[in-house]
Amino acid sequence: MKPLKFIECRGTPEEMGLQYGECARDEIKFCRELWQEYLRKFPVKSSFAGNAAEALKFFAPDSLTELQAIARGADVPEEFIFFLNVLDTFEFPCEHCTPLLLRRSPDGVIVAKNNDAGIGEEFPFVIRRCVPDKGIPFIQVTYAGWISGLDMMNSEGLANTHGSVGSKFPRYGRRIDIRIRLYELMKSCRTLGELLRGLHAPEFPLTGKGFSIAAADRSGECTFIDAAVPVIMERNRNSDFCWSTNLYETPGLENADARIPERKPFIRSRGEFIASKPVPENLEQLKAILSDHSLPNAPCHHGDPLSRDITVWAMYCLPEKGIVGVADGNPCCNEFKEFFLP
Repeated sequence: MKPLKFIECRGTPEEMGLQYGECARDEIKFCRELWQEYLRKFPVKSSFAGNAAEALKFFAPDSLTELQAIARGADVPEEFIFFLNVLDTFEFPCEHCTPLLLRRSPDGVIVAKNNDAGIGEEFPFVIRRCVPDKGIPFIQVTYAGWISGLDMMNSEGLANTHGSVGSKFPRYGRRIDIRIRLYELMKSCRTLGELLRGLHAPEFPLTGKGFSIAAADRSGECTFIDAAVPVIMERNRNSDFCWSTNLYETPGLENADARIPERKPFIRSRGEFIASKPVPENLEQLKAILSDHSLPNAPCHHGDPLSRDITVWAMYCLPEKGIVGVADGNPCCNEFKEFFLP
């Protein structure tokens, strides 16, 4: 994997998009090359870009402007940036990532995760610290070229991390991708309650891949959001310690995921492994869980043939302190570098 590039952006949506595209031009172009083979196998209909632009113009015009500017800054077609940000695909196994919530620690609530990729995946990521001219400053870790609101904390202390799950529910008609909707909400919401109300807003019907999202705010309010789009459910509200292993746990959503059935027992075993550990009491103990690679089903992966995963980065968010820590690579052997919100 390419090292995580740190990018700073500020200004209007257009200005931030241009800065992002210019600074991550090499990574975005590399990502486009990787997607070329996929696009040859699974051609996107010619109407896709136009439909994506129409939906963004209706639901999220600022995000549309930013995405168009990213394309100009990176010197890639707008159609590719739309494809990257709103295509609802599940061709990859997506059995990766372990988001966690620890409510009570000396640092306050902690939102954390390991981000895993399949063996051979090379899609580059960036760390992005942004100060929009209108909205709340934030830090995020995301695929190069994405403006997703996942894996992000804003300067008001609202934070989230995620794992991909998929959704079997139908999503017809004009809708907004949950990643873009979250991006808009994370720039405007100060509390977990505001974020949840925004995700449930009927005037913004959701589409997208479907995720399990750990979310918390500075006051210590926290929850897991099982976003089997368009269905949004909560679980483990204000639990002392909880996690996700790429499955929905809310009653009624047990079979709403897009998991490969024969892989589910192994995925569940990761959750069972975490449950077997003592509840962490502080950040260092939480990092120890993220760094545990004692078994193939432990959260820290090194390309074991059974897990088929590699941990490519890890992060934690400390909402009370306005700090995001990121380890570039496996957290067992790479130190977390801390980034401070404006």
